[in-house]
Amino acid sequence: MQFALIFAAHALGAMSVLSVLTAGPQLTTALGLTPVQLGGLASIYSAALAAASLPAGLVTDRLGTRAALTLSAFGIATGLAVTAASGGFAQMGAGMALCGAGYGLINPAAGRAITLWFTPQWRTTLLSLKQTGVPAGAALGSLTALLGPVWGWQAGIVCAALIAFLAGGLFLLLLPSEGPQPAHAAPRRNPLSEILALPDLGRANLAAGLTNGMQFALWAYLPELLQRSFGAGAAVLGLCLAALHLGTFLGRVAWGVLTDRLLRGDPAHGLRVLCALALAGVGALGAVMLVASPVLAVVACFVLGFTICAAVGLHVALTARIAPDHLLGGALGYTMLVTNLGGVGVPMLLGLVVSFSGIGGAALALAILVGLVFGLLSKLA
Repeated sequence: MQFALIFAAHALGAMSVLSVLTAGPQLTTALGLTPVQLGGLASIYSAALAAASLPAGLVTDRLGTRAALTLSAFGIATGLAVTAASGGFAQMGAGMALCGAGYGLINPAAGRAITLWFTPQWRTTLLSLKQTGVPAGAALGSLTALLGPVWGWQAGIVCAALIAFLAGGLFLLLLPSEGPQPAHAAPRRNPLSEILALPDLGRANLAAGLTNGMQFALWAYLPELLQRSFGAGAAVLGLCLAALHLGTFLGRVAWGVLTDRLLRGDPAHGLRVLCALALAGVGALGAVMLVASPVLAVVACFVLGFTICAAVGLHVALTARIAPDHLLGGALGYTMLVTNLGGVGVPMLLGLVVSFSGIGGAALALAILVGLVFGLLSKLA
C-alpha cells in the first residue's frame, strides 16, 4: 500500500502538466494562446520544479514524508484549479508554477520514504521502480485531456485536479506519520551547509545532471539525426522512438533489480556498468550513419533508452547511500536541482554539435559525456 501511494505521487506531477499541454489545441482556440505561450507553460512548470527542489528537500526533512507528500498533492490540485479557472496566459502560468513546485516536493519526499520505510535489500529496486510512475502519470494526464473536446478544455484539468486532491487525502490518511524532526535531533550546523559538504555528493550529482541532460537531448534530436543519416520515414522513426521509451521503462525496473541482486545494492557500481553498456548504444548510433540500417537504429535507440534514459533511479539511490537520514530530503532535493539543470544545459550543447556535425558528431559528443559520467563515478564506493 505504501509503495503504491509513492508510485501515485510520482504520477501526479506528470499528470498535471500533461493534462494541460495535451489540451493545447483547445487552449489556442478558447484562450487565443500562441504556440510560444503553450511552450512557455512547460518552461514555467520545469523552472518551478527546479527552483523548488532544494528548498522542498529541506522542508521534507523538517516536516516528514507524509506531510510533504500531502502538501505536494494539495499544491498540485490547487495549481490545476487555478489553471482551469484561467482566462489567459498569466493566470495559467501561475497555476503551472504551483504544479511544478508541488512536484518539487514529491521527488525528495518519495525518495526519503522508500529509504526509511523499506528494507535495504530492495531499496535500489524500489527507487528505480517508483520512477515508472512518471510515464503512467503522463498517460493519465493525456487521457483526462480527452474530456476537453466533449465538455470544454477545463474538464480534463478539473478531473486531474480532483485526482490530485483525492491522492492528497489518501496520503494524509494512509501513510505513516513521521512527524517533524525533534529539536534534539536537529543537526548542529546549518542543514544546507552540511548537505553541500557531504563527501562525493557533488560529483554524484554532476553525473546525474549529465545523464538527465543526455536523456533530454535524445528526446529532442533523435528524430532529426535519424532523418539526416538515412532519411528515416515516419514508420522507422515511430519504431525507434517506441524502442527508446520501451527501453527506458524496462531499464528503470531492471537496473534496480540487477543492482540489488547482483551488485550488492551498490548504485555507483550499477551506474558504471550502465555507462559501459551505454557506450555500446552510442557506438551503434554512430554506425547507423555508415550502414543506414533501420534495424540497427532501433537497437541503438533501445540500448540508449535502457541505459542513459533509465539512470535516474540509480542516481537517487546513490544519493540515499551517501546522505545520512537527517539530511536525506535536502540531499535528494539537491540531486534533483542539479539533475534538472542538466536537462537545461546539455541539450543546448548537443544542439550545437548536431547543427555543425550531424549524427557522427552527436555520437562522439555522447560518448565523451558518458565517459565523463563514468569518470565522475569511478572513485565512488
